[in-house]
Amino acid sequence: MNLFAYGTLMDAEIMTQVSGATYRSQKATLSQYVRKTVWGEIYPAILKRNGGLVDGVVYFDLSPEAFDRLDKFEGPLYVKKKVMVTCESGESVGTYTYVISPDFIHQLSDDDWSYEDFLANDKQLFQSSYQGYHEVKEK
Repeated sequence: MNLFAYGTLMDAEIMTQVSGATYRSQKATLSQYVRKTVWGEIYPAILKRNGGLVDGVVYFDLSPEAFDRLDKFEGPLYVKKKVMVTCESGESVGTYTYVISPDFIHQLSDDDWSYEDFLANDKQLFQSSYQGYHEVKEK
């Protein structure tokens, strides 16, 4: 099973810490979705929107154990959904991604989320404080 990551998990170090392994990856885009910041947080969520385009990374051939860890990490804010993405190579690939749960759409801001800003300003804070890390480590 493949994973399309569009937020903090785009960072290979974070992905390895969360999933428990290193996976082959490639840049990719997901059409008909937009990425927004979650209110009061330093991470994003995506939701379906006509004309949208989200850049990210596809990680290939994840184990079921890795997805169990990812489910715990993402928590109730997100639901796992099967989508098609376009890889940097031009290939279309079926993958899973985590989209915001309909119950939590009200927690999205109107602000776009920037991966570059996250890496420059918020990565260390995220790694030290995000509850999802505790969920993965406790299991």
